[in-house]
Amino acid sequence: MIKVILDPTGLYQPYHNYTLITTEVEWLKHFTLEHDHYWIKGKALCNWTEEWLRVWNKLDLIIEKKQPRLNNEQDVNINIAVFQKEPKELTNIFTETVIVNCVGKCEGLKPGELTIIIHNYDTITLNNLHLTINELPNFQNVELPEFTIPPHDKIIHPMIISEYPKLPPDKNKITKRLSGKLTFRFNHDDSGESKIDSESFVTIQQIYNSGFQGGLDDF
Repeated sequence: MIKVILDPTGLYQPYHNYTLITTEVEWLKHFTLEHDHYWIKGKALCNWTEEWLRVWNKLDLIIEKKQPRLNNEQDVNINIAVFQKEPKELTNIFTETVIVNCVGKCEGLKPGELTIIIHNYDTITLNNLHLTINELPNFQNVELPEFTIPPHDKIIHPMIISEYPKLPPDKNKITKRLSGKLTFRFNHDDSGESKIDSESFVTIQQIYNSGFQGGLDDF
């Protein structure tokens, strides 16, 4: 029987009888399902493997998904926190499984364009989406259209950037990293959130102006 173990943390020692896959090249070369046991290491490869198995209706091959290790001190702190917090408070952060990427482009004084990509690698369905981008004034808890994102699905949604940072006088172009979060609802009454990923940015470019003020008659 084929067995697949996912280790998105990369912290665990593979079992000796498992084929270890740590790169995309190894995945393409060795993940043929011709072997009995596979150990997939790394977050991106684990997401890729889950998506591929889902498409082929073979998710049942995954027998285990490794979780981050905790040292003794962390174990004690977590155990204390379990008694101090509601379960909902402990499980509403989905940064590892709901990936939010935002890339924007702005030129001159024209409104800019922002492309929002949301990957839902979790087993929950997302709705009632609100996006906050700290660096863009018109994206403060802005409500996205009435999207519903099923498990293992994604959306790509463009939006207008009406306000964005001005360029310094000595700069013709800057690329600014974006930060913020996506909040959403799931399971009817539960709320969750995910941070915008580290690959999110906006490029602001000035339309070139020579500064010449005269007309043809000045020549």
